[in-house]
Amino acid sequence: MVIDTLLGLIEAQRGEALVIPTSQVPYLVVKGERKPLSMPPLGADVAALILADISTAEERKTFEQLGRLETTYDFGGQIYTVVIERHGEGLQFRFQTAANSSTSPPPRGPTAPPPLPARSEERPRPPRDPSTHGGGPTALWNVLALAMEQNASDVFLSAGRRPILRVADRLVPLELPPSDEAELEAAFEPWLDDAAHARLAADGSVDLGLPAAHETGQARWRAHLFRQHHGLGVALRPIRRTPPTLQELALPDELYDLVRLRHGLVLMAGTTGSGKSTTLVALIERLNRTEARHVVTLEDPIEYEYSPDRALIHQRELGRHVPSFAEGLRAALRESPDVILVGEMRDRDTIAAALTAAETGHLVLSTIHSGSAVMALERIIDAFPEHQHGQIRMQLASSLRAVVTQRLLPRRQPPLRVPAFELLRITTAVAAKLREGRIHQIQTEIQTGRTSGMTSFEARLAELVRQGLITEATAREAATDRALLEQHLRSGG
Repeated sequence: MVIDTLLGLIEAQRGEALVIPTSQVPYLVVKGERKPLSMPPLGADVAALILADISTAEERKTFEQLGRLETTYDFGGQIYTVVIERHGEGLQFRFQTAANSSTSPPPRGPTAPPPLPARSEERPRPPRDPSTHGGGPTALWNVLALAMEQNASDVFLSAGRRPILRVADRLVPLELPPSDEAELEAAFEPWLDDAAHARLAADGSVDLGLPAAHETGQARWRAHLFRQHHGLGVALRPIRRTPPTLQELALPDELYDLVRLRHGLVLMAGTTGSGKSTTLVALIERLNRTEARHVVTLEDPIEYEYSPDRALIHQRELGRHVPSFAEGLRAALRESPDVILVGEMRDRDTIAAALTAAETGHLVLSTIHSGSAVMALERIIDAFPEHQHGQIRMQLASSLRAVVTQRLLPRRQPPLRVPAFELLRITTAVAAKLREGRIHQIQTEIQTGRTSGMTSFEARLAELVRQGLITEATAREAATDRALLEQHLRSGG
């Protein structure tokens, strides 16, 4: 229950009381001072659930008559005195332990009957030691604040293990107590609605967007919760408060040309954690500031929240607004968009719908997990039965406009990283190779197609070395074709 999650914070923070006003941020009273919690306000529907959980039917009748109720609540053997009052158009709950309560326990009689005994279906709660308690939203934000201080790109939480950060591709354990499974679940309970609980139970994983938290200096975090052999695991990634520009990402302005296209498919390829989504945010925000176009995004979950400028942007989230990328794409075609952003080309139905949208006069932007443009093309084609490969190659040849493949490399100034990319543009020669199934020859077109606006990975590595952003050793380690890299390093351009 939500209230059990929040009551754990009194113990963790050694507070005297927890106050929950409807539609306002809940707060702890610690040493006589208010300490707002880093979580969104609870709405009237959640307040009604709390009231039902901590009171009997007779007590609720009394509350309706008097507008005030005093009762008690048993949380894992700890008895809390609870005062419930009208608060504006909602309710206010005040929980405090008997030792901290300034009033004697409420008399029991017709106006305040005793609360119901503990429900048999409630799972037993282990005793909590405040000195080692690792769960709860506050503990979570503390971990995320440390992650921001160390410029971590990822945070990993696992039941029974200490939190671990990814800093410049190194895994760094934090000197914090491990959390058990119940504590991890409690930490994310405020953002797990019924639908998210159902997905986690049915699929074994669920994606969440965590709201703003002033402690972390971040607007949002993307969280992926998953069941694993030893219990619950969580992977979190920070989302920028403000959208980056390509210049801030050390990417050339020529990539902005990709969102000036009027129709076709543009793919951002790369492995997990290569910065694909961040680059797409930079492109969409540039379009938002410069073009009067209608953009529909399909995301899992919504990460950066765009503020309207010249563009009209409608953001839709899987599980909340649409059941799947494919269904969202089909619906988007009825919403008169100019640009459709698809979070990921992850299955055959999504790919087919994206190709159809690109063929029918829309600009479609999407990501795909792949280490190179050639691998991305092969993955798309192989998603379909062999008898359809010819048709898919024809569709790609006519609708695909570009593939940007990106990797993140360590900068000269650790722990910062810089993206390196290759850019494939679909020229007449590339389209012909696509139609004829000569996919393996397209890499040569990238390496020799500089005059057609293409950029090979090795050419970009050499440019990053000249800009002083990475070392030659880093470039050589990352290069696919070292001989080609040496050629670009020697040529100086």
